[in-house]
Amino acid sequence: MLVFVISVPHSGFSQKEVEISGVRYVLHTVTKSETVFSLCQKYKVTQKDLLSANPGLTAVLQAGSTVKIPVGKVVAEPKRQEPKVKKAPDEEIYYHKVASKQTIYSIAKQYGITADELIRLNPELANGLNTGQVLKIPVRLTKAGEQPAGVQEAKDEASDYLVHQVVAGETLFSLEHRYGLTHEEMLKHNPELQDGLKTGMKLKIPKKAAGLSAEPAAAPQKFIKYQVEKGETLFSLSSRFGVEVSELKKANPSLLSRSLETGEVLLIPQNSPAKNNPGGEQQTGSEQFSEVQRGCNPHPMAKAQKYKAGLLLPLYLPGNENVTAAGLNKTLLLSKINLSNKVMSVSTDTTLTVNGVNIDSKALGFLEFYEGALLAVDSLQRKGMNIELYVFDASNQRTVNALLQLDEFRDLNLIIGPVYPELQETVASFAAKNRIPMISPLSQAGNFEQNNSWYFKVNPTKEYQLEETADYIAGEFHSKNFFLLKVNGSSSSAEAKLAQLSREKLAVRPGKKMYREYSFQQQGVNAIKPLLDATGENVFIIPTDNEAQVSVTVTNLTALAEHYNVVLMGTSALPKLKSIQTENYHRIRLRYLSPYFVDYNNPLVRRFVGQYRSTFSAEPSQFSFQGFDVSYYFLSALYYYGKDFRGCLPEYPMELTQMAFNFRKVSPMGGYMNNGLFVTSYERNFDVLNFGTFGVSNPDRKK
Repeated sequence: MLVFVISVPHSGFSQKEVEISGVRYVLHTVTKSETVFSLCQKYKVTQKDLLSANPGLTAVLQAGSTVKIPVGKVVAEPKRQEPKVKKAPDEEIYYHKVASKQTIYSIAKQYGITADELIRLNPELANGLNTGQVLKIPVRLTKAGEQPAGVQEAKDEASDYLVHQVVAGETLFSLEHRYGLTHEEMLKHNPELQDGLKTGMKLKIPKKAAGLSAEPAAAPQKFIKYQVEKGETLFSLSSRFGVEVSELKKANPSLLSRSLETGEVLLIPQNSPAKNNPGGEQQTGSEQFSEVQRGCNPHPMAKAQKYKAGLLLPLYLPGNENVTAAGLNKTLLLSKINLSNKVMSVSTDTTLTVNGVNIDSKALGFLEFYEGALLAVDSLQRKGMNIELYVFDASNQRTVNALLQLDEFRDLNLIIGPVYPELQETVASFAAKNRIPMISPLSQAGNFEQNNSWYFKVNPTKEYQLEETADYIAGEFHSKNFFLLKVNGSSSSAEAKLAQLSREKLAVRPGKKMYREYSFQQQGVNAIKPLLDATGENVFIIPTDNEAQVSVTVTNLTALAEHYNVVLMGTSALPKLKSIQTENYHRIRLRYLSPYFVDYNNPLVRRFVGQYRSTFSAEPSQFSFQGFDVSYYFLSALYYYGKDFRGCLPEYPMELTQMAFNFRKVSPMGGYMNNGLFVTSYERNFDVLNFGTFGVSNPDRKK
């Protein structure tokens, strides 16, 4: 490939113009805060042309990087004219709070609208986009009683096609499944889908295929629209309208991963008469996106195919810290590590030697994850699955960038990792572009699920876990003698949010007893004794994981537990505090919600432990269980449903070794997050029990 570099001025900018393989481009050096959208505006090129010239380009650009602008597409800026805006009929306004790293382009894509539509309602965007900013989002709704966007006769080709107008929440997979079309057939009849599926798009469906669509849907569910007022919570709305919190979240899926925003408009399901109906016209359930692809049956050809999965773990292999695409060592990147019956020794330079391979000690937990994944692959191969597992060292951005250049990487059907969120952005963009499910196996951080429909977050966010903990407190302890412990610290911390949520939910719970706030640091232990219930449970919630404050609380509660029935409700961080003895948690019956729980009496767990000991001559860790659960669940989904299993996971429950997966969409154009949590309880007889799952449909909770 020959490159000719010529310095030329253009449109008042200073750039370089190059010719690559006979095509001319302007090379643009990205400055801070520039986005794909702003470059398209600046050079008057379409996003399609820009992405075509720069494969793998993400919405959030890296300052200092170089972007190729097709010269033939760069045109002089036309005279500025005010666009003629025609208000869409029955346009509703939703509210979106801007998260870190989001751009105008990514937000518009998330909601299936154009950037121009977003700017029309938010003219302040001309001054830039800021984290925390609240934007108005136009959402077009059909009138009550009308049939929502659906299938109609095509006027120009009535003899051959029907037309399907895409509604919010539909995916290409769901439409292909509905009409019995392959992905290639859908693209053949609708080439515009190369740029992605958009709400409002009209698709041509061959009449023969349209005849295979699912049975007519039942009568649409009714909704009312309600604008959230200051101070309202999901729980207060649940009580007011007589619907469950889970139903509110299902009707408004963005609430699965965040709290309410004042001013936003919610859809309230009308399953039962509202206790206080604020009015508003009713809307049909088709106006929201569907979390579940109905009719998710086993794919007839799925089990006959060969699948390739990539596992990206930070193994810190020697020589990979300086890998570049130009100096790619394909042999090293694809080399295998033999861990069967491993013999491990530790050297003085903090490295491990596993069967002759030097491994950095920081990689030990990730090697155990790898071992669990190997047992999952072995189990599925025994069932007949044809699966090939590639394991890549993904320790730094250079290595990750190099991996994306491998032909083997493009052929993957599933990507597990990278582990660290800071290394996930380029892989997530690659996965979305190539329609490959990508799994974030360990981290709570990162928000790529917000606008990437191919992204799965296994470990729920801290905010979601706190929200569910507050729901559990209100449901389980509203009739108990309840104390909210005061702690020192910032009122804006995540733990302080748990205290506030608990206050709100307990305040509106019917049949509640009075709850009290108490401080052991200021009031001591004796002043609380007259307030305690001598025969019933006395429940305390500590909204902090500060080790010093937890230690004071545990010491005082342990003394009280000698004479009273005490329960301490906290977070999953408490058992990890090293200065507090575990036996004290048993005395005060610590309880918390967590995505993880291992029941060693479970036959599945016992089989896994036995197989792990036999294969690796070691005891499995939490990483080992996690590697098995993640790999087995998603690989078996491939084997059962085929290469695009996304919408089917809500209908795919599975018993695993330490997790209860319940993946739900987080936004109409976004990906999925696991909602499954266990209620873990430390008992006085020194058992650690699972009181059932929480945050899933029909929770089986032990009272």
